Amino acid sequence: MSTNQPPNLQEWQLHCVLKRASLLQYYDNFIRQGECNVLQLSESEDNEFKDVMEKVGMSKKSIHVRQFKNTLLEWVKDPGKDTHVPSYITKADISTMSPDPSDSKPTAVSVSQSGKSSVDHNLPLTQKKESQEKEVLTRVKSEKRKANLKDETSQKQTKSEVKDQEHGVHHDLTGYYDALLDDTVLDRMVLDNLISRCIIMIEDREEIIKPTTQRERNKVLLDILTERPYPTIHLFKDVLQESEPSNSYVQELVKKMISTESRDEHISWQEHEIGE
Repeated sequence: MSTNQPPNLQEWQLHCVLKRASLLQYYDNFIRQGECNVLQLSESEDNEFKDVMEKVGMSKKSIHVRQFKNTLLEWVKDPGKDTHVPSYITKADISTMSPDPSDSKPTAVSVSQSGKSSVDHNLPLTQKKESQEKEVLTRVKSEKRKANLKDETSQKQTKSEVKDQEHGVHHDLTGYYDALLDDTVLDRMVLDNLISRCIIMIEDREEIIKPTTQRERNKVLLDILTERPYPTIHLFKDVLQESEPSNSYVQELVKKMISTESRDEHISWQEHEIGE
């Protein structure tokens, strides 16, 4: 990994996200591929995001991809993510937005909340420049924060709607997640069967068995299944039923899940018929 300090805001933000995700080994790959804009990457479509992961060599480890994506989305939501931007980066970025000192008069210009400028003729030239830079930085950060919040809200709604339409089967866990989490043993035979059906990979298994408690291991597996971009819960029910044939509690739980799925499909069919 490069030991040089990130020279600009975008590379510094990329460094922050990778460091938070414990994936700094990919930093140089992102730089070489010119994929430094993590804000733009967080808003990209799934295919675009996947292309970037392949370019930087991360797609070979799906665990790293999930870890990076989850960290990226959490970082974007953090209102204080740019609070500790190094001063050399702040000044460099602001100098590109500020007017050339040789073209301006020796007065300090500040921007009020209403967007109007006010002039102070009594400050020394250095203080005037610092005051101007601080005002510009404050305004830019405020506007960026508002834009990010608006984009995040819209993006959440859109993704939720698409996921509901394309992968509604994932919602089969609603009402059963806690029971699966606390009262089942989702390892050994369950994992072997899931791998044999190509629902999870061997790399996923290694990640699942890391936690020390059964509940934590169950959570890792359930989260992996619900994050898959294709239906998995229906097959998971079959695997669970086959893996625990003598466990009456598990068998009863699976029957309830199947019953819920059948009811939801019937309601969906009725709504489709009414719509036509």
